[in-house]
Amino acid sequence: MMLVTLLALALAQTPEASAQPVYDAVFRPLKKSERSYARLGPVGPFYPQVAVDARRSGEATLNCRVTAEGELEKCKPVAENPKDFYFGVAARVMADRKRISVVGAPAGETILVRVPFVLGASATVEQ
Repeated sequence: MMLVTLLALALAQTPEASAQPVYDAVFRPLKKSERSYARLGPVGPFYPQVAVDARRSGEATLNCRVTAEGELEKCKPVAENPKDFYFGVAARVMADRKRISVVGAPAGETILVRVPFVLGASATVEQ
């Protein structure tokens, strides 16, 4: 078992795994109709209900391609912490619906996007 764990750690630290740049997600303002979700933070209605019920914060990492317009596409969750709270799925849905973006990522590149889920963080709502 120890050998399997060491092998998994070695594979995770290969140059290919660490070569992708990591960008922090930028949240778009919540829509007016989502105002009641602002208490959950900038993720708003996308915060997984199981995490809300457990009062858990967490984060997900997505692997995404940056379009010529600077949008994220073809996003896939590659990590979430803690597991079993659906942060990866929620982050992918947010990317699919153009609710998150990144700043400074070159078009055409495949990047990693860190999406924090902080219960109760301040959120901006459209005017």
